[in-house]
Amino acid sequence: MGVMHCTAAIENCLGERAGRPLRDHFKIIRKLAWKKNYAAQKPFEPKPRMKTKKKKPSPLLKLLLNEELHEPVQPQMFKAKKGSHHDTLLEIRDSLHSRKSDDEPVPPFTKPFRFKPMQNYTSNIENFMAEKYLDSMYLDKIFLKEIRTAPGSTCPNERGSKKIKHLAKSCFQTVSYKQELLRTRRPFYFIKYQEAKVSGALKARQELELEQQQQNTKRDADAILSKMLEAFDAKKLKTFLDLVEKLKRFCDVRSKKLLPNKDEYMHEIYDKVCKAFYEVYRVNDEHSTFEQNRRIYALLGLPLSRQPSKDSVVGQFKNVFIDYSKEIVELERRLENAVLPQEICWFYHELSRYHIEVKKLDLARVYARKCIQQAKINKIIYWIFNGTMLLAKCNLQQHNKNDAKNDLLSAIKCSETLKDSTKVDFINKCLEVVENVEFDDIFGTKELEKRENRIIQMMSSTKMKDEVAHLFHQMSAMPPSRRMTVIPGINIPKQGRRSKGSKVKKMSILPTRRESGESSGFEVKRVPSKKLVGSDDKKGVEFLNLVEFHV
Repeated sequence: MGVMHCTAAIENCLGERAGRPLRDHFKIIRKLAWKKNYAAQKPFEPKPRMKTKKKKPSPLLKLLLNEELHEPVQPQMFKAKKGSHHDTLLEIRDSLHSRKSDDEPVPPFTKPFRFKPMQNYTSNIENFMAEKYLDSMYLDKIFLKEIRTAPGSTCPNERGSKKIKHLAKSCFQTVSYKQELLRTRRPFYFIKYQEAKVSGALKARQELELEQQQQNTKRDADAILSKMLEAFDAKKLKTFLDLVEKLKRFCDVRSKKLLPNKDEYMHEIYDKVCKAFYEVYRVNDEHSTFEQNRRIYALLGLPLSRQPSKDSVVGQFKNVFIDYSKEIVELERRLENAVLPQEICWFYHELSRYHIEVKKLDLARVYARKCIQQAKINKIIYWIFNGTMLLAKCNLQQHNKNDAKNDLLSAIKCSETLKDSTKVDFINKCLEVVENVEFDDIFGTKELEKRENRIIQMMSSTKMKDEVAHLFHQMSAMPPSRRMTVIPGINIPKQGRRSKGSKVKKMSILPTRRESGESSGFEVKRVPSKKLVGSDDKKGVEFLNLVEFHV
């Protein structure tokens, strides 16, 4: 359907109705657009599906019409216009759409418009087309067309005159049919195209247009590249990666004809991406040791020892959502079509990084090793370093401290090969952090023991220390749901409800053996109400009972 519309548009522009229709018929197009806009603003009027029955005219209306017919005749311009019954019931809000859009005047065009349709000054287009298709026979066509209206064709011999006119008409129809037949085989725009191609004007115009398009494409690519280099120099990794993605999509869409130096832009992308990830692994010497260690923890994916407050205002602001599954699918598609070794290393690195984010560490380790292997084959030391750091990050996520140390030692060798002393110092600091890191200190038993020992050391006298130690010893024998936590901010999950199959002690009217500490079987016990059985007391009563029980 679209091809048919395009063919019709080309024939309209370059065929019989040759010209620039959008420019020449601007006033007509503007009028149609104004009417369409006016109709779109009209409020919706629901129409009934069932047709209403026509009401029979009343006899009184017939009498009134007959009386109007006997009125004296007067000129049309002096007659007073009578509004219809529908117009009398209109409100102010309906007055805008009370008339049809054809009756509304189109706003005048304020600026002068000097263009007119080509048909106004191309009256010879018919003869021109006839010459192209009929060659010298177009003169015969003109003769046959004019002979019917020529004064010499009329003579006293009326019968012979009619015969001549009939022959001229049939011959003109035959010649016109042959012209249309030739035009369908070779359209007029195709003839003009061949003429322009033979003369060389078309080729010159196409080369000029291509050169202009190449300049515009190069200007847009250079603008994105300059922003990307600014972000690289400012060491803003997130902005840099966004601009890299934008430039890569821009280059992928454009053909090599429009962007001849596409390979230069792609090589610049691969080089800067590799160095950008390499420059991430750094610390500021002006910062304190605590801040440096915190940055190393963040780069290696290690959790901080102190969890952020849950009721903090910062928690209300969510980060930018990234759909890693879609990104992984896109990178896998690009990796299948990748050819250059730098491109393959980049995609392996990105797949490993995204799989670390979604906690698929096995796949992340595989892609990191493939990145290192591909970089070793092509001797790209920067990608070897980046892949090794990702491999160390995967090992630390799985608490493999020794493997992470080995990866960091191999990263030191890469830094020494590149003669980068700052990276060597950074990796040494990372080794110190990995050596001192403890994976079981986040809400584990060791941290609870450390906390209890600190509380015992805070006691002033030896007697109080012994009592607190004895209290902690008693607490350790109790289940976690009944134990008071020594670390604030931790909610121990309560035990679930008992299953139906679990044994529940029931009262019976039969005499049973009374155990020590129990009342007799005939003693009446109060059953708590249903409202209080499942309710949680949040006013601190249970906490006081728990403290009373331990003390």
